[in-house]
Amino acid sequence: MKKRKFSWVVFISLFMLLSGILFAQFEESVALFVVASTDAPNDAEYAIVSRLEEMGFDVEMVSQDNVTIEMAGDGIALVLISATCSSGTVDANMPGLIDLAVPVINWEPFLYDTMGFQALDGGEFNSTDLEIVNADHPLAAGLEEGIYTIATVDKGLSYGMPEGDAIIIASNVDDPSQIVLFGYEAGTEMASEHAPARRVGTFLLNDVADAMTEEGWMLFDASVKWAMSFDESGTSVENFATEHPSEYRLGNNYPNPFNPATTIVYSIPAQTGVCLTVWNSRGERVATLADEMKPAGTYTIRFNASDMPSGLYYYSLESGRGSLTKKMLLLR
Repeated sequence: MKKRKFSWVVFISLFMLLSGILFAQFEESVALFVVASTDAPNDAEYAIVSRLEEMGFDVEMVSQDNVTIEMAGDGIALVLISATCSSGTVDANMPGLIDLAVPVINWEPFLYDTMGFQALDGGEFNSTDLEIVNADHPLAAGLEEGIYTIATVDKGLSYGMPEGDAIIIASNVDDPSQIVLFGYEAGTEMASEHAPARRVGTFLLNDVADAMTEEGWMLFDASVKWAMSFDESGTSVENFATEHPSEYRLGNNYPNPFNPATTIVYSIPAQTGVCLTVWNSRGERVATLADEMKPAGTYTIRFNASDMPSGLYYYSLESGRGSLTKKMLLLR
């Protein structure tokens, strides 16, 4: 009996250790969390902070009155915006939020137009449930299509009606047009322009997280992992094939001009060797961003030019079907 008990304890200890290692995968990553007030965050916001810290993030909570767009720049890996914020205040204090080349998870529905997700504001409704309508994406957290209870009591949920190339994951059970969980891959079309980095709109509203079910937290975790270019298992999916395009394509980098980082998206319709390089105006290669065999798909790559001088640069995609080249401008 003692031997069996010892083995069980060892098993549990190893499981907890490995789970902790996997869950703390974002060590040394900094998350900027914008809330209405840092003097009195609500219980849901405290729960979000605790969850992010368990995942390994260093969380910088900042009030809507004190936040600036510069705070979301160098050193910030993820931006989260709470629905306790006033959309007008965030819009005024973070001009250029739509162009921010950092992943953003937002649940203030009246910022959806400012973020470029749709032409009009989003809204809210009361429920304990949502319906997953697309299970074939990491944002669905491995849950099958169907209705899930995400809060133990009736809560206000955020919704939008995102346009463009939105990845629709879940909707209002009673009104499928009201989308409660969606995302944009970097470089894809939103309502007004292309997403400069991954974007997620989610259902949390003001206080959902203080009564969230296991399924609700699964969807939150999946949003963070996908926004950070990880899949639901914790595997890095930077340059992950998100679709099967019909043609070779090299997208316009975004933002452009940029300082110091920008996003480049390219598509290949069949497996081939690809080489993505950056050249200065003198024709000198200054960076190689990819040089390998790739399956069909659309790929997103971040280019950081922090060590390079201002000027005009060219980026080229070479494959078995020839080469494509575009220009980009680095402005300090």
